[in-house]
Amino acid sequence: MNQPERGSVLPMMLVICCLSAVCVVGLVHIGEASVHRARADAVADVVALAGVGYGHLGAQQVAEASQASLVSFDQTGPTAVQVTVQLSGVRSTAAADALGAEFPDQLGTVGNPDYQNKPR
Repeated sequence: MNQPERGSVLPMMLVICCLSAVCVVGLVHIGEASVHRARADAVADVVALAGVGYGHLGAQQVAEASQASLVSFDQTGPTAVQVTVQLSGVRSTAAADALGAEFPDQLGTVGNPDYQNKPR
C-alpha cells in the first residue's frame, strides 16, 4: 500500500453509509405510501358496501367511523353505488352492487327443491 492511499477508506465508508441512509429513508416513505393506499382502498370498499345496504347516510357514517371523508356518492344503478373517500390524504374509489335483484325471489332458497340445479 502506497503512502498517498493511506486513510482513504474512512471517507469512502462515510459516503457509503450516507447513501445507505438515504435509501432506507426512501424505502420507508414508499412503504408508508403503500400502507396509506391499502387502508384507503379497504375503507372505500367498506363504505361502498354500506352505501348499497344503507344508502348515503350509512356510507357517510361508516366513512366517519373510519376517520375518512366521503368525497362522492353516486347511485350508478338500482342496487349499485360508487363512492370516493379520502383517508390520510389518499383518495380511493370503490363500487359495490347488491346481488340478487335480477333473480326471482324463490331462486336460491332452501324452500325451492331444485335451487342448486338452476343456472344463474
